Amino acid sequence: MTTDRRKQTMFITRLESLRGIAALMVAVGHCLIVFSVNQNEIIWMTPLWETQGTQAIITRLLLIPFNGGAAVTVFFVLSGFVLGLSLDRKSKSVGTCFAFYVKRLFRIYPAHLVCLSLMIVSLSCFYTYAAYPNTSVWFKAWYQNPLTLDNVLANYALLETNLNQVAWTLKVELVMSAVFPLAYYLSRSVGTKANLLILLLLLGCSLIRGLFPGSLYFLYGYVFYLGLMMPTLMEKLNQHVHQKVWNALFLISIVCLISAGSVFSPGNLFCVLLLEAVSATLLIAIIADGRSNPPLSRVLDVPLVRKLGQVSYSFYIYHFIILYWLAWGLLAIVSPQITGDYPLLLGLLLVVVSVVISYFIALLSYYLIERPMIKYGALMAGKLGSFSRSKQDVAPVSTK
Repeated sequence: MTTDRRKQTMFITRLESLRGIAALMVAVGHCLIVFSVNQNEIIWMTPLWETQGTQAIITRLLLIPFNGGAAVTVFFVLSGFVLGLSLDRKSKSVGTCFAFYVKRLFRIYPAHLVCLSLMIVSLSCFYTYAAYPNTSVWFKAWYQNPLTLDNVLANYALLETNLNQVAWTLKVELVMSAVFPLAYYLSRSVGTKANLLILLLLLGCSLIRGLFPGSLYFLYGYVFYLGLMMPTLMEKLNQHVHQKVWNALFLISIVCLISAGSVFSPGNLFCVLLLEAVSATLLIAIIADGRSNPPLSRVLDVPLVRKLGQVSYSFYIYHFIILYWLAWGLLAIVSPQITGDYPLLLGLLLVVVSVVISYFIALLSYYLIERPMIKYGALMAGKLGSFSRSKQDVAPVSTK
């Protein structure tokens, strides 16, 4: 295997591992906000310097590295980068565009449909809403209303995402995927200055997103575009930044990524996201380049982390309902005095149990659903591409 080939293999594996760590950040963060800590029902929104009580302070400190918002930003930057690379290997044609859509649908929807179906069955058969004391505002908000057919169908179509808390990111992924080929062809057809101008335009849309319908997509549009621009950014980094500085930049990008939500107030979402997006882009660029090997990046080569990265999508979509059922069962058997006195300990207990269960459920989902559907989607996309090429081959040649 050549050196370039080795770099490419390590690059793909490490990005997959990073996705697994991001999914774990979301999972642990959710576990830590199930309970009200020191009577604080919105601990994740409380600035660290305003947090009171030993358990609350420890919980708030843990929510810095286990920052679900930062993890989602990593997901979106990674998507822009990886999807751009996948299109780089294809010819620029209408058939390629449709093949891209087919592969994205088979990548996202099958596992989502199965997971949601299991959630609906479990909620229909076994669940009764109860507002347990000493739980957070976030936890109390879920599943207050009985299921309706309209709501279930809307969740299947990802028009609504109230049945699976994390599914809103799948909705964003699908909408961004719909416009991604256009963004890709635009990005690859213009120079660096024009790309920066487009990025600034998307940043402006994010800043004034409240003026647009579907403002969530305008909020995150530039995050995907940053990932799409990353090959150019990596080239500029190599030209202007000495390799010896990359290890320091790697550490700085991690610190800025996870602490953005603590630096800015929760209401200043634009600045939080901007710092997260820039930091995530720098972090991914250093990993993807592969020329430096920062000490902290070596965790991405740990076999268990690599495996978690491989099954990260199923882990991500299943963890919420697993966590919810575990917490619901725990609250049903544990007295309010215990949940009031030991919220941090109970939250950490949920971390251990829910992560382990979610990991093994994710393995099953990956091998039984994800991988077969990914292969089938690739097969369908290949047939579509072949059909498109055959139509071009038999097209009559005009003469003048």
